[in-house]
Amino acid sequence: MSDIHEHTDGCDCGHDHEHEHELQYMTLMLEDNTEVRCIVLGIFEVDEYEGKEYIALVSEDGEESFVYEYIETDENEDGFELVNIDSDEEFETVISAIDEILEDDEEYEDYEYEEEEE
Repeated sequence: MSDIHEHTDGCDCGHDHEHEHELQYMTLMLEDNTEVRCIVLGIFEVDEYEGKEYIALVSEDGEESFVYEYIETDENEDGFELVNIDSDEEFETVISAIDEILEDDEEYEDYEYEEEEE
């Protein structure tokens, strides 16, 4: 698993740690043409699949979660592409990495999120 920087006061990362974290949103179009507005949990790498990035999303209502390979590209207006993870082994490894990231991130449960204004 790649190193995850723990943000603390005085860590010199350039972030103000005494602010509420603002959620990032993304709308997915599913295969049945329904749209699901999701909260972006994060984009991350997994050591076992060097050179690849993944994105973890959860629906606004918390009912569904999604994991994709995340590829930055200049070929579309979004600047990225989401690709299904076809290998069961790769999918399980990525899910384990997400679980580990969330378990290791002591600050995860302490964040106060500010709702995005529309």
